[in-house]
Amino acid sequence: RPRRQTSRSISTASGLENQPMRLLLLAAMPVVLFDGNAPNLEHWLTIEPAVQAALECRQALPAATLRGIPPSEPGNWTLTPARSFTVFGLPVAQVRLFIDPDGELGASYTAVIEKRSLEQVNRQLEFAGNRERIGQLSADQPGQHIELTCTVVTGSG
Repeated sequence: RPRRQTSRSISTASGLENQPMRLLLLAAMPVVLFDGNAPNLEHWLTIEPAVQAALECRQALPAATLRGIPPSEPGNWTLTPARSFTVFGLPVAQVRLFIDPDGELGASYTAVIEKRSLEQVNRQLEFAGNRERIGQLSADQPGQHIELTCTVVTGSG
């Protein structure tokens, strides 16, 4: 008899009629943004290819791609991927994006790499090769994690 109650509870929890349980299950999912402005998984999936291309320095990321995600400061977004996400095959814990709202300073796209050393990241970048890039790609370890950054300069200065 306890099994029947359990299976009934599970089927009820998955139904639309149990909004508090659905909210509880959603709350158990990973936080998508550190600044509290979280796009849902579906939204992440729509922006993920463009974010990945920018982080790999293959393509600029238009600010319009981030529509619906308020910046933490003008031109700055800090995102945590809504699912497992890699750049050059390296696991990404966080994404930091800067896109100058005035278009004068260019942009920088930073992937905070987890569970890898700076040496491992540099080896992976060498393996990825020197294909055509839109900016300068660099890896650094300013603290505990490795940061892989694509810096794009705009304008003629």
